[in-house]
Amino acid sequence: MKTRNLLAAFCLMGLAITAIFASDETVLLASGEPMQLGPANVSLDLSLAGSCILEKEESSELEVHDYDKQNTDFKYSIYPATATYEGTTNKVQVEVHEMSIARPLEGLISGRRQISPLVHCIEQSDMMPRRADYDAKSYTIDGHEGILLTIDTGENNPLYIAAYSPDEKDGSGSIICIIGSDFPWETTKGIIDSVKTQIT
Repeated sequence: MKTRNLLAAFCLMGLAITAIFASDETVLLASGEPMQLGPANVSLDLSLAGSCILEKEESSELEVHDYDKQNTDFKYSIYPATATYEGTTNKVQVEVHEMSIARPLEGLISGRRQISPLVHCIEQSDMMPRRADYDAKSYTIDGHEGILLTIDTGENNPLYIAAYSPDEKDGSGSIICIIGSDFPWETTKGIIDSVKTQIT
């Protein structure tokens, strides 16, 4: 009897310690459970790829952004999270990017390369490999017109990165939600298609 009580006490202590470590930055995600990333609550069905641990990482801010060099008050904040999966090196990354003012999301940005504003935002993320070849196409996410990049990583499966603006209005937006996955396309498609974002 005493042995059982002792084992139960150790189990409860272990759960309490796990709960302490899981609070704030690292959380075990239930299917579709929303997570707050900066100005948005993002939910997506990460369980489509298996059992995962979601880690919210430290946010960062770019004081002056290449997108708007003339506006020195322009701020660009990034709120990242990464889901890692048991038994695989594959992962799903989610980032919410917040600009201090709404910016046009259509057309091309002038500069050394002519790229769309959403591709430009993807390039500001930690997901995008440098100098990688990719194909871009329009893709509807959470009822909004976004973009999907298929990136050649030299591996068996390409990397997929999708982006859209949940607060887009009249072709402009200040919040960009970005989802990256190196799982096969059918799994990745299910995850991207499950994304729902609510501005807080």
